[in-house]
Amino acid sequence: MRKLSITAIILAGGQSNRMNGKDKGLMLLAGKPLYQHVIDRIEPQVNLVMINCNRHADLYSSLGYFVFCDDLKGFLGPLSGIYSGLLRSTTDWNLFVSCDTPFLPEDLIDRLAKFTATHQAIYPFDGENDHPTILLIHKNIIPQLKKYLDNGDRKLMLFLKQINAIAVDFSENPLGFTNINTLEMLERANISFK
Repeated sequence: MRKLSITAIILAGGQSNRMNGKDKGLMLLAGKPLYQHVIDRIEPQVNLVMINCNRHADLYSSLGYFVFCDDLKGFLGPLSGIYSGLLRSTTDWNLFVSCDTPFLPEDLIDRLAKFTATHQAIYPFDGENDHPTILLIHKNIIPQLKKYLDNGDRKLMLFLKQINAIAVDFSENPLGFTNINTLEMLERANISFK
């Protein structure tokens, strides 16, 4: 099978309510911002990395990656970042990953990409939970996504059901999809890194 050309887009545009409003992607894990851990895991698997953020763009761009904000204003959730990323990407296939998932599997793309011939959107399932903000998705869904957002809809899973997305079983590696989205979780992760 020919290797797909894929752009990875790190979603770091949320308000981080469970982190007391602190910018989640910039919080330090083992002395390095969370979003850098995500890039370290994902960059070897893709052709290009971009970062979607709605604040601190100067800090996110310090590593030299292309950084952009949501086109739709008002912190409208991950679908807004996905839409904005698809508009800017030059590849048909795009991997969206949340900035708080530093332990992503090294075979993530290989396993999700097995379903690109039959589905336009593919995301992991860890045996208990779906992880739709880790999403391999084709650019041709842009018109459907724009219509969905224009209608005021924001629910990611509902949109994925509408476009017949498929979940891929990663139940042997649930820790690979750990979201560090509270200060307590970050503190525990830092302790386990020592």
